[in-house]
Amino acid sequence: MNRALFYLWFALTKRRVLRFSAGLRRPTTLIGFGALLSFIGFLFYHREHEVLDQLIRRETLIGCGMVMLGGSLFKGFLRRGLAFEPADVEFLFTGPFTRRQLILYRLLPDYLFAFVEGLVFLGLFDSHLTHPLLATACFILFQIVCFHLATAMSLFAGSLARHVHERARWMLLGVYFLLTAVYLRAAWDIRLVPPIGSSPFAQLLFYPAVTLSDLATSPTIGGWALKLADSATATQFLLSGLSLAGFAAAAAVSLALLFKLKADVFETSLATATRIAERRLRLREGRRVAAVERKHSRSARLPHFPVFRGVGAIVWKNLIVARRSRRELLLAFFFTVVFTVPLMALLWLLHDLMSKGGEASTLDVTGFHSGIALFLGFLAFLLQRTFPFDFRGDGNHLVGFRTLPVSPVALALAEITVPVVFCLAFQALGVAMLTVYASFDWTTMLLMLLAYPAVTLAVNAIWNLHYLFGATRRANNRAQPASAVGTFMIVALSFLIFYPAGWTAVRLSDWGMSIAWATAGFLVVQYLVDWILLLMLARFFQRFEVSRDLQ
Repeated sequence: MNRALFYLWFALTKRRVLRFSAGLRRPTTLIGFGALLSFIGFLFYHREHEVLDQLIRRETLIGCGMVMLGGSLFKGFLRRGLAFEPADVEFLFTGPFTRRQLILYRLLPDYLFAFVEGLVFLGLFDSHLTHPLLATACFILFQIVCFHLATAMSLFAGSLARHVHERARWMLLGVYFLLTAVYLRAAWDIRLVPPIGSSPFAQLLFYPAVTLSDLATSPTIGGWALKLADSATATQFLLSGLSLAGFAAAAAVSLALLFKLKADVFETSLATATRIAERRLRLREGRRVAAVERKHSRSARLPHFPVFRGVGAIVWKNLIVARRSRRELLLAFFFTVVFTVPLMALLWLLHDLMSKGGEASTLDVTGFHSGIALFLGFLAFLLQRTFPFDFRGDGNHLVGFRTLPVSPVALALAEITVPVVFCLAFQALGVAMLTVYASFDWTTMLLMLLAYPAVTLAVNAIWNLHYLFGATRRANNRAQPASAVGTFMIVALSFLIFYPAGWTAVRLSDWGMSIAWATAGFLVVQYLVDWILLLMLARFFQRFEVSRDLQ
């Protein structure tokens, strides 16, 4: 490692720490940092709880290791090159530094992060481990291996053509889904494939290929599952010294393979650093991130329905944008599948226990199904960032929208209509997936029909308010760069916006009213809050001012 690069990294790290400490004078930064410390302190206070024992089980550790390893590879594959700061590019790429020195310089922050996470791991699981220091060292080394592989994957992906990279990305996601299904079947006996998927009729569709159920029930996978269950045999096989030596060897071998990888560091890293710098600039200015270049699209026809005239033209425009945003739609589909599949696994596990002689009343089963269906409402928190077809995508047209002969409330409602409709559509897809193992009565279906729009409307209104508030501050030259603390505050506010409705439901229940009346009170108060948020959104849009040189 070059001493000049090490000194540069140390000086920049010290400057970031001092700048962050000075930024704690701002209330939002101080509250966010205090919330993070409070969460860590809460975990440390309850470190003796038996729940932490379940987190260090062999099956859980293997699953977490697979997630870390797969996530590192996929994140590195998406990056397509090493990300350097724009100020470092001119100094590093024109200086007398070798390829290895630049790679090590980029890995130094990752090494520090792995060491800090190791200390947190040691503080939380010290009393639950037989050899805590040894386990912490293995944990740090495994993270270093993940960072090495992510860097190697970044350099490899940067040498691929764009169309090859896009195809390989979806193939990699398919492989991850297959590995997840095999792991859940082998380690936890959770089958993601419904019974109809392993029937003889379904096998005819893939003949003569092997189905997922055949792969999961093979002798090799079964023997692996028995080894996972037999902790005594695994403990004898993996001795403490050999485990540490193995992780250390893996870190050294992965670093050696990274150095031997024949890939152009300078060209790919320069493109990645430029792309990240432009993305940060657009986010700081409140504009939407630049989309990937696509083929020329045909002009859309004018709508024939009267509902899309007047202010409805805003809805039609957002629908056209959503139709051409295939990447966002595919990402939302995978979000829905990833969020819904664990819920399907819980439903299947309940039915499997009941088929093996478990006792449960009809009321308990119905309540469990209703709870799973209502939990699907939280999918709106993930999907709303995927559908920015509202004010967040019309930053350059807000001044022109103010000249339209429509009321601000009607325009605000038209802007958030499309993301709300798309969120509800993908939630309906999740409900359809749950019906494979669950049966919902008419009361649950009615509750979902009324509760999902209330939640989705509130979440989208909060994020649009955040965008318009930032746009107003930028117009008054009082804007601050986007930070993780600000995002954390908005996420917390997205949950706190349901506090009045939840408080009302609890009060009605304490007064002796039935669950139906408490639920009705929750919905009434929440729709009232949604209407207030819509009025605030219209008010902020009406106050929006921006000069022409910012467009």
